[in-house]
Amino acid sequence: MDYIEGLNLSIAYIEDNMFENIDHEIAAKIAGMSKTTYQRFFLLVANMTLDEYIRKRKLQYAIRELTDTKYKVIDIAIKHGYNSASAFSRAMRNFTGKTPSKIRKEGSSSFFPKLNFQVRIKENEIIVNEIPIVKIEEHKNEKVVCFMADCVDSEKNAWSRMSEWCKQNIPDRTARRYLGVAPFGHHPKGEKHQNASEHVKHPYKAMMYLIDDECDREEFCGLKVEDAPSGLFLVNDVTLNQYDDNDNMDIALSMMKASEAFIEFIKKTEGYEFDCSAAIFYEEHIFSERWFQNGGTPEGFRMWVPIIKK
Repeated sequence: MDYIEGLNLSIAYIEDNMFENIDHEIAAKIAGMSKTTYQRFFLLVANMTLDEYIRKRKLQYAIRELTDTKYKVIDIAIKHGYNSASAFSRAMRNFTGKTPSKIRKEGSSSFFPKLNFQVRIKENEIIVNEIPIVKIEEHKNEKVVCFMADCVDSEKNAWSRMSEWCKQNIPDRTARRYLGVAPFGHHPKGEKHQNASEHVKHPYKAMMYLIDDECDREEFCGLKVEDAPSGLFLVNDVTLNQYDDNDNMDIALSMMKASEAFIEFIKKTEGYEFDCSAAIFYEEHIFSERWFQNGGTPEGFRMWVPIIKK
């Protein structure tokens, strides 16, 4: 079962239990995902939360009952999860622009149909219901210069050295593409990630992509020119939405959650599969001039997941 089939089966479960207690865990299990991944993926492809979708579908059913039955407004309100007529009226007015009494007299043109997910691939993007989910990028014959670090806080070390080198040598530095990778993972000894401030010794490689005739050299501004990662990749923005117990933004955990979702996604996507021989993910860092001058958090991140065609 692929993701789209699973999503549509979960929608069928929701429709069948619209006036019962809809269990998000059960919906996620039907979709073949964890609850967290299901809720995140639903928001991405439906452009609304699962609870928002359920609420709007219930209001659509309520419109039909207002126009086709003589049930009291308060009874319809309670059936659809509202504990008062005023709360129901407010929700219906926000949804349709009309109060329940007006809908009963005049009807309503508002229509919120049951979701039906469809997937297609167009111009190297995987698109679900017209929303691009991830891009498929092919990279080959590209070159980079690198800064390696194998120490505690190796990412900070490698990117700091890259920043200083760029400021001295690269005038168009904000237009470049930068990629980082922990070749043996961020916890090479198998430790579990703890929090945003933990310090673990591990190798890390920071790369800057070269352009045009820079790629033809053996050395560029004092650095050895190396081959860039090659092959097919799923590429998508990473939302920094994970925090540790001290309410500090946890970039590493955000990356981990994004990679977990990508793995689940590609395992159940027809046509492509995760490249198990690579078994690593690349982190694209998007830098502004502010970052080069002051450091701190980059303007954005993208995750590159190696894939192959089935």
